[in-house]
Amino acid sequence: MSLKQAVFFMSMFFWMAPAFVAAQEWERLGSREVNFGLDHDVISCAGEGAFTAIKLEVQGGNVEMYNIKLAFGDNQRFSPDTRIQFEEGSWSRTIDLPGIARSIRTVEFWYRSRLTNGRATVTLFGKRSNEIIVEPGWEKLGTRVVDFIGDKDAIFCEGEGRFTAIRLYVENGDLILFNIKITFGDGTSFSPGTRMEFQEGSRSRSVDLPGVARVIRKVELWYRSEPGKPKATVTLYGRAAVNAAIIEKRS
Repeated sequence: MSLKQAVFFMSMFFWMAPAFVAAQEWERLGSREVNFGLDHDVISCAGEGAFTAIKLEVQGGNVEMYNIKLAFGDNQRFSPDTRIQFEEGSWSRTIDLPGIARSIRTVEFWYRSRLTNGRATVTLFGKRSNEIIVEPGWEKLGTRVVDFIGDKDAIFCEGEGRFTAIRLYVENGDLILFNIKITFGDGTSFSPGTRMEFQEGSRSRSVDLPGVARVIRKVELWYRSEPGKPKATVTLYGRAAVNAAIIEKRS
């Protein structure tokens, strides 16, 4: 390869790199094939994550979108009050979400297609944040960095708060969780018998605790992570009991 060719390819790489990096910031959350005969549709978002903004892409047709409504993980809603004119293959502007990074459950949109027949596909993308989403009523109980060398670890909890459910968040790495054992303040334990697979930045479903609200002493984890990859950090949250009538008496 000549020096002139090398300079050309290097210049092309650096010209394309910013666009490539920008593309990696956006994660596909779902898509919907819309029909010219309809004027309202919904994209349901799969998976978990915290997002600070969204974008929409339209393929296969022209669509005029005159209202958008987002439903977040905490059931709050947001309408950006925007009207977007899509040509086939075009993107919307970046729509920033209000407040802290949010999980997105659904995106509703009202539209009119300028096609006389056929369909267009609307795809939703979210800009992921590194923030952990903590919904109201959930308290942080402890954190543990897990190592691929071991397959068992524990998060020890302090305090005398009572909780009705737990949830786990995983950062900085991927993790497969085979079993969980929760030990309560009275010495009894509970294993929900569940298997969970975590991608970096994801969280588990809510795991309800049996009976009345409980003090949690520790949560043991049986897991597998991949050698050579960053160590994952597991954070435990508990849903605090708000009704004193269901709080167990101290032994």
